[in-house]
Amino acid sequence: MSLSFPKSKWVILTVCLAGALVFFITQFATSGSISATTNRLTVVSPVKEIEGYKNWTKVNAAPQLMPGRVATDCALWLAPGGVVVNGEGNPHREKYFTVYVNEVGREAMLNQKSPKFPVGSVIVKEKLSTRESQTPELLTVMIKQQKGFNPGSGDWEYMVVDGTGTKIEGRGQLQNCQACHLARQKTDYAFRTYLPDDVVNKLK
Repeated sequence: MSLSFPKSKWVILTVCLAGALVFFITQFATSGSISATTNRLTVVSPVKEIEGYKNWTKVNAAPQLMPGRVATDCALWLAPGGVVVNGEGNPHREKYFTVYVNEVGREAMLNQKSPKFPVGSVIVKEKLSTRESQTPELLTVMIKQQKGFNPGSGDWEYMVVDGTGTKIEGRGQLQNCQACHLARQKTDYAFRTYLPDDVVNKLK
Protein backbone atom coordinates (compact mmCIF):
# COMPACT_ATOMS: atom_id res chain seq x y z
CA MET A 1 0.00 0.00 0.00
CA SER A 2 1.44 3.41 -0.91
CA LEU A 3 0.57 6.89 0.27
CA SER A 4 -0.05 9.67 -2.16
CA PHE A 5 -0.85 13.34 -1.78
CA PRO A 6 -2.62 15.61 -4.20
CA LYS A 7 -0.23 17.87 -6.08
CA SER A 8 -1.64 20.94 -4.36
CA LYS A 9 -0.71 19.56 -0.92
CA TRP A 10 2.89 18.92 -2.05
CA VAL A 11 3.10 22.53 -3.20
CA ILE A 12 1.85 23.81 0.15
CA LEU A 13 4.26 21.57 2.06
CA THR A 14 7.20 22.73 -0.07
CA VAL A 15 6.32 26.40 0.47
CA CYS A 16 6.08 25.89 4.24
CA LEU A 17 9.44 24.15 4.42
CA ALA A 18 11.08 26.86 2.31
CA GLY A 19 9.62 29.55 4.57
CA ALA A 20 10.92 27.81 7.68
CA LEU A 21 14.37 27.52 6.13
CA VAL A 22 14.47 31.22 5.22
CA PHE A 23 13.40 32.16 8.76
CA PHE A 24 16.15 30.00 10.30
CA ILE A 25 18.85 31.42 8.03
CA THR A 26 17.72 34.98 8.81
CA GLN A 27 17.81 34.38 12.54
CA PHE A 28 21.22 32.72 12.30
CA ALA A 29 22.70 35.60 10.30
CA THR A 30 21.31 38.18 12.71
CA SER A 31 22.57 36.52 15.87
CA GLY A 32 25.93 35.34 14.54
CA SER A 33 25.56 31.71 15.64
CA ILE A 34 23.56 29.45 17.90
CA SER A 35 23.78 28.81 21.61
CA ALA A 36 22.57 25.69 23.43
CA THR A 37 20.18 27.52 25.73
CA THR A 38 18.61 30.30 23.66
CA ASN A 39 19.22 29.10 20.09
CA ARG A 40 21.13 32.34 19.62
CA LEU A 41 24.63 33.48 20.42
CA THR A 42 25.08 36.91 21.93
CA VAL A 43 28.10 38.36 20.18
CA VAL A 44 30.40 40.16 22.64
CA SER A 45 32.18 43.11 21.05
CA PRO A 46 35.10 45.17 22.35
CA VAL A 47 34.31 48.56 23.87
CA LYS A 48 34.62 50.80 20.81
CA GLU A 49 36.70 53.55 22.45
CA ILE A 50 39.50 51.11 23.29
CA GLU A 51 39.17 48.56 20.52
CA GLY A 52 42.62 47.46 19.37
CA TYR A 53 44.38 49.39 22.13
CA LYS A 54 47.22 46.87 22.26
CA ASN A 55 48.27 48.18 18.84
CA TRP A 56 48.60 51.71 20.23
CA THR A 57 51.80 53.18 21.65
CA LYS A 58 52.89 51.30 24.76
CA VAL A 59 54.14 53.99 27.13
CA ASN A 60 56.05 51.76 29.56
CA ALA A 61 57.70 48.81 27.82
CA ALA A 62 57.68 46.59 30.92
CA PRO A 63 54.92 46.41 33.57
CA GLN A 64 55.58 48.69 36.53
CA LEU A 65 54.62 48.35 40.16
CA MET A 66 52.16 51.03 41.17
CA PRO A 67 54.02 53.71 43.17
CA GLY A 68 53.16 53.61 46.86
CA ARG A 69 52.09 57.25 47.00
CA VAL A 70 49.59 56.67 44.21
CA ALA A 71 48.18 53.57 45.89
CA THR A 72 47.81 55.52 49.14
CA ASP A 73 45.94 58.37 47.46
CA CYS A 74 43.51 56.21 45.51
CA ALA A 75 40.27 55.13 47.13
CA LEU A 76 38.37 51.94 46.46
CA TRP A 77 36.16 52.40 43.41
CA LEU A 78 32.68 50.97 43.74
CA ALA A 79 30.33 50.19 40.88
CA PRO A 80 26.66 51.24 41.02
CA GLY A 81 24.88 49.11 43.58
CA GLY A 82 27.97 48.80 45.78
CA VAL A 83 29.59 45.93 43.87
CA VAL A 84 33.35 46.00 44.31
CA VAL A 85 34.84 45.73 40.83
CA ASN A 86 38.46 46.25 41.82
CA GLY A 87 38.69 43.42 44.31
CA GLU A 88 39.50 43.59 47.99
CA GLY A 89 41.40 46.57 49.34
CA ASN A 90 42.81 49.42 47.33
CA PRO A 91 42.59 48.84 43.55
CA HIS A 92 46.20 49.89 43.02
CA ARG A 93 47.94 48.37 46.02
CA GLU A 94 50.66 45.89 45.05
CA LYS A 95 49.50 45.83 41.44
CA TYR A 96 51.45 46.15 38.22
CA PHE A 97 50.32 48.15 35.25
CA THR A 98 51.03 48.88 31.60
CA VAL A 99 49.83 52.05 29.89
CA TYR A 100 48.84 52.61 26.26
CA VAL A 101 47.96 55.88 24.49
CA ASN A 102 46.25 56.32 21.14
CA GLU A 103 47.73 58.32 18.26
CA VAL A 104 45.71 61.44 19.15
CA GLY A 105 47.26 61.66 22.62
CA ARG A 106 50.74 60.37 21.78
CA GLU A 107 52.44 63.77 21.32
CA ALA A 108 51.13 65.16 24.61
CA MET A 109 51.98 61.99 26.50
CA LEU A 110 55.54 61.51 25.28
CA ASN A 111 56.85 64.93 24.31
CA GLN A 112 55.18 67.70 26.33
CA LYS A 113 56.41 68.63 29.81
CA SER A 114 53.11 70.39 30.54
CA PRO A 115 50.82 68.35 28.32
CA LYS A 116 47.55 69.52 26.85
CA PHE A 117 45.84 66.41 25.57
CA PRO A 118 43.64 67.10 22.52
CA VAL A 119 40.03 66.00 22.29
CA GLY A 120 39.91 62.33 21.32
CA SER A 121 42.97 61.33 23.33
CA VAL A 122 42.52 57.96 25.03
CA ILE A 123 44.75 56.48 27.74
CA VAL A 124 44.34 52.84 28.76
CA LYS A 125 45.93 51.40 31.88
CA GLU A 126 46.03 47.63 32.27
CA LYS A 127 45.96 46.46 35.88
CA LEU A 128 48.01 43.27 36.25
CA SER A 129 48.22 40.93 39.21
CA THR A 130 51.93 40.18 38.60
CA ARG A 131 54.73 41.46 36.40
CA GLU A 132 54.39 38.35 34.21
CA SER A 133 50.62 38.50 33.77
CA GLN A 134 49.46 38.33 30.18
CA THR A 135 45.80 39.03 30.90
CA PRO A 136 44.79 42.19 32.77
CA GLU A 137 42.45 42.04 35.73
CA LEU A 138 40.91 45.35 34.78
CA LEU A 139 41.31 48.30 32.44
CA THR A 140 41.00 51.91 33.57
CA VAL A 141 40.51 54.42 30.81
CA MET A 142 40.66 58.20 30.35
CA ILE A 143 38.93 59.73 27.32
CA LYS A 144 39.40 63.43 26.52
CA GLN A 145 35.98 64.84 25.67
CA GLN A 146 34.81 68.17 24.28
CA LYS A 147 35.31 71.33 26.34
CA GLY A 148 32.63 71.62 29.00
CA PHE A 149 32.06 67.88 29.41
CA ASN A 150 33.78 67.76 32.81
CA PRO A 151 35.34 71.15 33.68
CA GLY A 152 36.32 70.01 37.18
CA SER A 153 38.65 67.34 35.81
CA GLY A 154 39.99 68.69 32.54
CA ASP A 155 37.03 67.38 30.48
CA TRP A 156 38.18 63.79 30.93
CA GLU A 157 35.71 60.95 30.98
CA TYR A 158 36.76 58.04 33.17
CA MET A 159 35.87 54.44 32.40
CA VAL A 160 36.41 51.08 34.09
CA VAL A 161 36.32 48.04 31.81
CA ASP A 162 36.78 44.36 32.57
CA GLY A 163 40.04 42.66 31.61
CA THR A 164 38.66 41.38 28.32
CA GLY A 165 37.89 44.90 27.16
CA THR A 166 34.27 44.01 26.43
CA LYS A 167 32.28 44.94 29.55
CA ILE A 168 32.00 48.46 30.96
CA GLU A 169 31.84 48.39 34.75
CA GLY A 170 31.41 52.15 35.05
CA ARG A 171 31.97 55.35 33.09
CA GLY A 172 31.47 59.09 33.21
CA GLN A 173 32.58 61.55 35.84
CA LEU A 174 33.62 58.84 38.30
CA GLN A 175 34.23 60.69 41.53
CA ASN A 176 36.83 58.39 43.03
CA CYS A 177 38.88 58.52 39.83
CA GLN A 178 38.63 62.28 39.68
CA ALA A 179 39.58 62.67 43.34
CA CYS A 180 42.97 61.10 42.59
CA HIS A 181 43.63 62.88 39.32
CA LEU A 182 42.85 66.34 40.69
CA ALA A 183 46.36 66.32 42.16
CA ARG A 184 47.79 66.31 38.60
CA GLN A 185 46.32 69.48 37.12
CA LYS A 186 49.75 70.61 35.87
CA THR A 187 49.96 67.55 33.64
CA ASP A 188 46.36 67.79 32.43
CA TYR A 189 45.22 65.35 35.12
CA ALA A 190 47.38 62.49 33.83
CA PHE A 191 49.78 60.97 36.36
CA ARG A 192 52.58 59.95 33.95
CA THR A 193 54.60 58.44 36.80
CA TYR A 194 55.09 55.52 34.41
CA LEU A 195 57.10 57.47 31.83
CA PRO A 196 60.59 55.96 31.31
CA ASP A 197 63.48 58.14 32.46
CA ASP A 198 64.78 58.66 28.92
CA VAL A 199 61.37 60.03 27.89
CA VAL A 200 61.09 62.29 30.94
CA ASN A 201 64.51 63.80 30.24
CA LYS A 202 63.43 64.81 26.73
CA LEU A 203 60.10 66.45 27.61
CA LYS A 204 59.77 70.02 26.37
